[in-house]
Amino acid sequence: MGLKYKEIAQDIAQKIANQTFQKKLPSESELMGMYLVSRNTVRNAIDVLYNQGLISRIQGSGYFVNEPLHTEDNLMNLANKVGMNALSNEAPVSSKILAFESRLAGREVAKFLHCNVDDPVYYVKRLRRSKDNLLSLEEAYYLRSVVPYLNKKICSTSIFKFIMDNYNIEIVNADEYVKIHQLTEQEAVESGRSVNEATLKIEEINYLKNERPFNYSKTYYFQKNLTLYYHISNYLH
Repeated sequence: MGLKYKEIAQDIAQKIANQTFQKKLPSESELMGMYLVSRNTVRNAIDVLYNQGLISRIQGSGYFVNEPLHTEDNLMNLANKVGMNALSNEAPVSSKILAFESRLAGREVAKFLHCNVDDPVYYVKRLRRSKDNLLSLEEAYYLRSVVPYLNKKICSTSIFKFIMDNYNIEIVNADEYVKIHQLTEQEAVESGRSVNEATLKIEEINYLKNERPFNYSKTYYFQKNLTLYYHISNYLH
């Protein structure tokens, strides 16, 4: 059983998605009665929705559903960690595994994951598709001290969903670096694209609740008309 406020946040998010809540959320008192929880629990759920950019808060007026600037299918909210699976409701995302092995972290990965160079990690390289459309080429590393078991079958679906469901992992924070990348010869061969083709590259480090990094990845996106959405809070004025 997950934490109650997260269950409530997920339910409200679903109600926003299916337009049960279209413009404005019920008041805190109404939500307390609807879910039979305390005001603090409701406010924690609201914080989750706000941090993912689903709602806005106007003091004295309540909570309003954000209307996205882009409503097309190729919109990926990087805050919710659903990743490529958010791109299409009609066709699930599948993966072709190009490489899967347990190896030592090595110097570069150890630097990103704050571990020893000889700590074991899982290395996964895969192509991700929706129907016949190539979405991305991904390389990822997972600390085995945190994720003790993966296999090719798991990696052919959603790795994050598996580890969150089976290892009680909460992915709260991440560092993401977005840049334009020109494909190397090897990347071009693996993806069936052209050498030096410009792609969108996202380099990412994911953290546990205690701020321990456990996953490092590099993903090259080929999806046409892809829109990335971030909700940003800036407290440094």
